[in-house]
Amino acid sequence: MTKFLIIGDLHGAMPKFYFKPRDFDAIIAPGDFCSDAPRKYMFQSLKLWLNEKIDIEWYDLAGRRKAVKMLKKSLRDGRRVLEFLNSLNKPVFITPGNWDWTSHSGEHMRVLRRSWYKNYLIKGLKNIHDLHLKAKNWKSFRFIGHGITSGPEYPQGRDIKNYNKKELNKRKKAYIKNVKKLSKLFNEAKRKGKIIVFLTHNIPYNTKLDLINNKLSPRHGQHFGSVIAKEAIKKYKPLACIGGHMHEHFGKQKMASGRTTAINAGFGGRVNTLLEIDEDKGRIKSIRFVNKDRRREINGKVGRK
Repeated sequence: MTKFLIIGDLHGAMPKFYFKPRDFDAIIAPGDFCSDAPRKYMFQSLKLWLNEKIDIEWYDLAGRRKAVKMLKKSLRDGRRVLEFLNSLNKPVFITPGNWDWTSHSGEHMRVLRRSWYKNYLIKGLKNIHDLHLKAKNWKSFRFIGHGITSGPEYPQGRDIKNYNKKELNKRKKAYIKNVKKLSKLFNEAKRKGKIIVFLTHNIPYNTKLDLINNKLSPRHGQHFGSVIAKEAIKKYKPLACIGGHMHEHFGKQKMASGRTTAINAGFGGRVNTLLEIDEDKGRIKSIRFVNKDRRREINGKVGRK
C-alpha cells in the first residue's frame, strides 16, 4: 500500500496537515503555490475584454510599480510554501499552477517574461519534482503532469466568439503540441506496466468538478476545466487524475466507465486528501477528504466548498 497526501491550491497559505508524516509516503500538489494579490485587477481586465472588447493588461490597471510589488510578494509566499514542503524529506510531486509565474513571452512587462517558477520557486529544492509535460517513475507508479492551464486549452462553446481566426489557430497549435507530448508520456507508461497517476493543474472539463460558482468571476456559471485532461482520461484511463484550480469544489468523480477517479484537491491550507493505492491490485483502496474550513470530514463523498 502507498499513501499520498494531496494538498490543493494554497495561494500563499501555509498548509496544515491533518495526517501525521508517518501516515503518508509522498505528497501531491497540483499548483498555485503563490499568493494572488493581482486577482482583482485580472478580473477587471478579463471583464473589459469579454464585455467591451477592451484589451488592457492587469498590470496596466494596477500600475506597473504596484504590479512589481505584488509579484515579489506573491513569489516570496510561494517560495516559503515550497521550502516547507521540501523540508519534510518526502517526495513532492507538483505541477505549476496559473499563479506560479511561469514565463509568458508575449507580456509587455519584461519581468513577467522570466520563468520565476523554474528559476526561483523550485530552484534547489531536491524533494520537489516538477511534472509539467514530464513523467516521473517512482515505486510502481508513473506520474505524468500537465500544469499551468487555467481553462480549456482550446476555447469551447460560446467562448469561441471571443477570439479571432489568428488567435484560434495559435491556441490550436499549442493544444496539439501539448497533446502530442502527453500522448508520448502515456504510451511509454503503458509499455512499462506502471500505475498511472495523472497530475493536472486544472481538473477535467465539463464535469461536476469544474463549474465556476463565483459571482465575482466574469466566467460565473461556466464549465472551465481542462479539455486535455478530459481527453487524456477518456483515451488512457489513468487510475487517478488529480487537479485543482476550481476552488468551489472539493471531492471526486468517477470517469472513463469507472476506471479513472478524478479528484479536485480543493482550496486553501486547511484542506487535505489522503489517497491510498494498492499497487498489487492496481486500484484505489480509499480516499479520505478532510476540510477543516467546513469543520467536517467527508469520507469518499463529493464535498462542496
